[in-house]
Amino acid sequence: MGDGPPSTALSWQAVSAPTRRRHRVLRLVSLLILLAAIGSFGLSMVRISFSPAFIAGLQQLPQPVTLPAACVNGGIAAYSGLSLAAGGAPTVNAGCLRQIQDAGQANLGIQPLALLAALAILGAAAVTAWGPPGHRPVTAVLSIVSAALLVVNTLRLVDVFAGHFGQGTTAISSGPDLGLWVVGGLLLLVVLAQVGSAGLGWTRQALAPLEDGAPAAHP
Repeated sequence: MGDGPPSTALSWQAVSAPTRRRHRVLRLVSLLILLAAIGSFGLSMVRISFSPAFIAGLQQLPQPVTLPAACVNGGIAAYSGLSLAAGGAPTVNAGCLRQIQDAGQANLGIQPLALLAALAILGAAAVTAWGPPGHRPVTAVLSIVSAALLVVNTLRLVDVFAGHFGQGTTAISSGPDLGLWVVGGLLLLVVLAQVGSAGLGWTRQALAPLEDGAPAAHP
């Protein structure tokens, strides 16, 4: 007994070839985006600034103090994703502070959440490059986990920075910088690509019985 009618076999071959090409293209594009996300760890992810409350307090002194524009607009220092994940000194805004009061304390050391985020991205890249055909959910989940870890890490660093720049807790504020948005955006692209490809595959599977059962056109 054969595997099925010749028309069915030919139809499956015709559908599977484009599907395989689509999967290969998706793997390559996703891998390049994930590698770009890892490369973007070199960008600043967290910027340290004087808090608005501290700046306002300086203006209320008997002799008001005005901070240099470089301090207000450029912040005090910035930590790249690499310095957070591997440990390293920040990039100091020389126009605001010529040197940090305690340079040793400015190095926060390895931040576990940032390191886990980097490892999750590398894991997603490895699964994308060498994983089985059904790797898409794993790639998407690892990308989401990486982005969430970076966001949580940025939020928790508000208290970590206190005292690292010779200022009180209320004088310093921190917030996300360009690198966090770039990495997050790249990871979102990966997730959308995986979900979109899976949705396209499910749609084709759902429509396949309708196409196979369509009556043949008569001459």
